[in-house]
Amino acid sequence: MMIIDCHSHHISAPYNTNYLTWAKETGHRDYGPPYLWNNPVFEDISKRIDIMKENHITYSVITYSSNIVQIVDSAAVNGLSPKEVVSDLNNKAHETVLNHAESIGATALIDLRLGDEALAEMERTCDWALGFSVLTAYHMGQKLAFLDDPAFLPFWEKAERLGKPVFIHFSSLYKIHDKELLMPGYMNDSMLCAGMGQLMEDSLCISRLVLSGLFDRFPGLKVVLGQLGGMYPFMLERFEMLYHMHKNGADKKGLNVTEPSDLDHFLRNYKNYTDNIYVDTHSMSVSGIRCAAEILGEDKILFGSDLPITPKSWGIERGIEEIQKSVLKDSVKDKIFYANARKLLKLQCV
Repeated sequence: MMIIDCHSHHISAPYNTNYLTWAKETGHRDYGPPYLWNNPVFEDISKRIDIMKENHITYSVITYSSNIVQIVDSAAVNGLSPKEVVSDLNNKAHETVLNHAESIGATALIDLRLGDEALAEMERTCDWALGFSVLTAYHMGQKLAFLDDPAFLPFWEKAERLGKPVFIHFSSLYKIHDKELLMPGYMNDSMLCAGMGQLMEDSLCISRLVLSGLFDRFPGLKVVLGQLGGMYPFMLERFEMLYHMHKNGADKKGLNVTEPSDLDHFLRNYKNYTDNIYVDTHSMSVSGIRCAAEILGEDKILFGSDLPITPKSWGIERGIEEIQKSVLKDSVKDKIFYANARKLLKLQCV
């Protein structure tokens, strides 16, 4: 059996170790407790390959998690600029790919806070990167900027021109709880953030990309969302209902909302943009995966494990076993495990 893992994390030494030291010294827990990030597999590629072999993972794609911004910023204590850190992380990822080309691929980390420097990094890495990794949102000055922010349009234009998919990971910046109203109980704030807030952030991000007209402007774009896209697959029918409700209202007013060039009045049907959007299986729910395959289409789902963050029994092992035992057709399982990724990423080595 062939499996391509499209959601795994690797932070080359010494950046993850330095980040853990910084987090301990400063007390920062913005991205959850330290034990989420202290797995040696983050930096040790040989341990990663051992786990891959144990679980029959043929090929693993390096992407980046929500704490990557703090990893970049924490390196400033050693006198490195964000541009230097991003560049070095990408250089080290490229070196890892060269040394393990038969089993490891990588996206290029792009920090959209860097403006023109981020665009230059896209050009610099595009010859080896399978795609570009970004977060759903960034702090830009005093505001939280989602990926539809006009400041990020040059990034999307370049991604389409370079023909690379964009891997989107939640940023954990979209908060759904009030620090003054936290519930009693162990880790309830983290449970709310990770169990619900991160899914809402994914859903809000992709919805804003669709409704802002980004895919009308750049129809060749392909994006990949983790966590099955949050609630994205399960919102489509509701958005379909809302589309027809608002179109009927516009028709009664004699208002034409079907002309794409009329940006002030064009009404977008969310379902028309599913060709631009892929999701991975890191939802921890085979029922959800099966439902998403029916709603989105079996060609839009990629296997993802979240290695090494998710506990072993809930990550690769459980994810593979649940899909294997599911009622999905074998042809659909093959697409999820490897065929869809091979096609999207234009992989020749697997």
